[in-house]
Amino acid sequence: MISASLIISFFVLEIALLARATRGGFLSKFPLFYSYIAYMLISGAIATGLYLWAPASYPSGAWFRLVFGLVVEFAVLAEVSDHIFRPYPAIHLLGRLLIVSLCIAFFSLYIFPSLAEARSSDYTILNLLKTTSLAKAAIIIALLAAARSYRLPLGLNISGMMLGFSIYLAVNVANFALAEHYGPALYGKTFSVVGPLSYTLALLVWTASLWRWEPAFPVVRQIPAGNQRDGEPLSCELGRFNTALTRILRR
Repeated sequence: MISASLIISFFVLEIALLARATRGGFLSKFPLFYSYIAYMLISGAIATGLYLWAPASYPSGAWFRLVFGLVVEFAVLAEVSDHIFRPYPAIHLLGRLLIVSLCIAFFSLYIFPSLAEARSSDYTILNLLKTTSLAKAAIIIALLAAARSYRLPLGLNISGMMLGFSIYLAVNVANFALAEHYGPALYGKTFSVVGPLSYTLALLVWTASLWRWEPAFPVVRQIPAGNQRDGEPLSCELGRFNTALTRILRR
């Protein structure tokens, strides 16, 4: 009953999230994020269909959905980075390049070897999931540190996007660690419930925070005297870095 409830909640929240964005006209405001949601909805429908009508093919389909989902999840981080650094095109481009580079690196070093193996062990799968989750959590921390350091506004939509994804990653990291420690015999059933539950919690946060579009407005603040010239906004420092980076990229 718990698994059935989580599956129903998954489809209801995913459809509600996409339908609300389409009706509100802000689907194009977060194209990467909603592309990720659409991927999860479509792949989830396919996986559910395989489970019900082609159970022999379900393990392979679920495995491919899992490993490609690890890469697609970077789209959420790219969306957050795009909106945080939107006023600074060069830094915005640099953030996008860094996230794309991480996607390629993880696919080459972790995901492709796992796909190439005829049969992956439980330890290999858990280590893959934990490593990618920790990497994404590190990116979120770096984005939050940059936003706090340079007084960059997040707004309700981006804050909710980051909060939901952080909950999802934190619960998954703990779930993977417990699965490694206790093994499938003791923790297998709990593991299969906690994973979908973490994503359902993220969907609840995303549905609430993205129910309407609320753009973030820039807030100009002054830093204490002695760190920078009096009266100069802290964002000017980031602007100068953006200008220097633009010149480098044009060469």
